[in-house]
Amino acid sequence: MVSALREAPLIRVCLAYFTSGFNTAAVDHEADGSTNNGIFQINSRRWCRNLTPNVPNVCQMYCSDLLNPNLKDTVICAMKITQEPQGLGYWEAWRHHCQGKDLTEWVDGCDF
Repeated sequence: MVSALREAPLIRVCLAYFTSGFNTAAVDHEADGSTNNGIFQINSRRWCRNLTPNVPNVCQMYCSDLLNPNLKDTVICAMKITQEPQGLGYWEAWRHHCQGKDLTEWVDGCDF
């Protein structure tokens, strides 16, 4: 069984790999005009502010802030998302590639 201390990094590493391939500058343009931004591909429809006015901006930041290689703001935003009712289920990559899987291989050899 994975300890709680190891669980959070496992989740973030798996999610980052399957959403952006660990690319902090990744931007994916959706058909509805929104964008998925940064290493966790956080969407502009709800979570961050892009050029579109009147979006909820739950994370209280510009989407461009999510493209910074310093992941502090990105992790804070992702943590806000996981506290929402849908939690990690917000990410399709989590549902298809990480949820219910043994993620320990992602951090083999790491000391926590």
